[in-house]
Amino acid sequence: MSASSTEALRIGELFDMGAAQHPNSHMTLDHTLRMFPESGTKITYRRLAEHVAEISARLTAADVRTGENVVLFASNTFDLVLTACALARAGAVPVLLSPRLDGDVVAQLLTKFDEPPLLLTDADTLGGALDGVDLTEAAGRVLLISGEAEGRTSLAEFAGAPHRAPVRTDAGAPALVTHTSGTTGLPKLVQQSASSLWWHLKPQLKTAKIMRARETRAVCVSLVHARMWPLLYIVISRGQHTVVLTDPDPKKVADLFAETRPGLLEAHPNCFIQWEKLADDPRAPLGSIRYFINTFDAMHPRTMRILLGASKRRMPVYIQGYGQSETGPVCLRPYTRKLVETADGRCLGHTFRGITEVKIGEPLIDSTGPEKVGPILVRTHGHSLGIIGGADQFAERFAGGWWRMGDLGYRSKWGCVHLLDREIDHIDGVASSLRVEDTLMERLPQLTEIVLVGDEKGRPIPVVSTHDDEPLDTRAWERAVADLPAMAAPLHSRWNAIPMTSTWKVRRQALSTMVTDGRLPLVGAAATV
Repeated sequence: MSASSTEALRIGELFDMGAAQHPNSHMTLDHTLRMFPESGTKITYRRLAEHVAEISARLTAADVRTGENVVLFASNTFDLVLTACALARAGAVPVLLSPRLDGDVVAQLLTKFDEPPLLLTDADTLGGALDGVDLTEAAGRVLLISGEAEGRTSLAEFAGAPHRAPVRTDAGAPALVTHTSGTTGLPKLVQQSASSLWWHLKPQLKTAKIMRARETRAVCVSLVHARMWPLLYIVISRGQHTVVLTDPDPKKVADLFAETRPGLLEAHPNCFIQWEKLADDPRAPLGSIRYFINTFDAMHPRTMRILLGASKRRMPVYIQGYGQSETGPVCLRPYTRKLVETADGRCLGHTFRGITEVKIGEPLIDSTGPEKVGPILVRTHGHSLGIIGGADQFAERFAGGWWRMGDLGYRSKWGCVHLLDREIDHIDGVASSLRVEDTLMERLPQLTEIVLVGDEKGRPIPVVSTHDDEPLDTRAWERAVADLPAMAAPLHSRWNAIPMTSTWKVRRQALSTMVTDGRLPLVGAAATV
C-alpha cells in the first residue's frame, strides 16, 4: 500500500501549530520541566512552542546536523517530548529511548547504528541508569539537556542562540525512531517517516471526529512511545487542555483528576488495572470521564467494567485498540456498559477501511474449534521504514507487504479480529493463555495481575499479584480453575516484581526464566515449582 508524500506529520512543527491556532490552550503536567522550571506545571501552547524553538536553537548551535541520528535517553519528564520536537525542528532524527530501560540495554542499542550516534541525556541519568556504562565508543558525543557533569557539555551553555525556521526534510525520509516494547527480548529500533506517522494519525483522526469531544484530555502514555505523536497532533490541533501524567501512582492520579476533571483518559492497559481502586474513591476521580482509551493492547473485561461503572457520565465508552510501533493502529473496538457485560476481551474490533487490512496466516496444527487460528498479518499505509540494525529481521516479518505481528488470533464471522496469544508465548494444551487470564481476573477480584508462563517442560505456571499483596485465597483459586486447563500451583509475587516493559507490558519470556531459575521474589512462604 502506498501513500501520498504530501501527507506528513512533522513533529518539529506541532507546537508551532498550537501557538498559531490555540495559543492559550494549555497542558497541565504532574511535574515541572527540568530545562524550564520557571514555567510551572500549567503551560500554554504558545509557551511550549517558545521552549521547543529555544531548545532547537541550542541544538543547532551545538552542531547537531540535519539528518543526524540523535539518541535521547533522559529522565522521565515532558522535557523528552519538547527535546524530541526540537531535534526534528532542527532537521535531526530523534531516537527515543524509554527512561525505564536499563543502562546495559541502552548500550546494546547504541551499537545498532552504523556509526556511534550523538547521545542526549541528563546528569541524573548519567549518574543513574548509565552509571558504569562505557560511552567512549558507543556514543560519538554526549550532550546534557539538564544538570551538570564533569567533562560533559550542557545545552544550557548555548542559551540564547539565534532561533531559526523549522527544517523540512522529505516526507518519506527517516524522521523519528522509537523502540518496540521488548516483550520478547531486546527492543527493536523502528524508523518512521513523517508520511508513515501521518498514516498512524489518520485512523485516530476518524475516531476523534466521532467522539466530538473538546473536553480536557488526560494522558498517561510513555513519552517516547510511537503513540505520543499522533496523540499530540490531535490534542494540539483541537486546542484541547491536556493533563500529562508521568507517574501512574493511583493516589497521585486521583488527586490530579479530582482537580482537573478530564473527560477523556488514555493510558496503557496495566495503568488502568492499577486504577481500578479509584472507583471507590469518594471524590469520584473517574466520574467525569466519558471516554477511556487504551493503547494498542487488549484489556481484561473486568477492568473495563469497573472503569465504566466509576464514570458518572450517561453513556461512557471504553475504546480498545490494537497495533504496534511498526504498523500504527490496526483495529479498534468500543465497549459500553451494556456491551462489556458479555464482552470477549480478546475481540479487538474491525480494521480501518482503506488504511489497514488483516488476514490470518497458516493455521496452527493444534488449534481447536471452528476458528482458523494462526499468525495475525497486517497490511497498512502506516508501516515503518525499517529496523535499525535489523534489516534482515524486518524483511522476514514484512514478507509480501504483510507485517507479521507476532500474535496468534482469528477473524470472527463478523470480521472482528480476535487476539489469543503471542506466538512465542503459546503453551501447548492452552488454546489461549490470555483468555484464561481474563477468566481468572473476572473470577478473582483480589487479583491485580495473572500471567501464565511455560516452564522448561511446557507446563503452564500462573504468576499472580494481589491488591496490597494480600494473601491469595487458595480455596477461591481452586474453585476458579476447576474447569480450566490443568496448571501448576500459583506463584504469588508483588506487581512491581514482575518484569515489565517501558509501557508496563509483562515481559513473559523474562518472567518465565525467572520462574524456572527460582529468581522470582514471592510473597509470603516460599513456593515450589
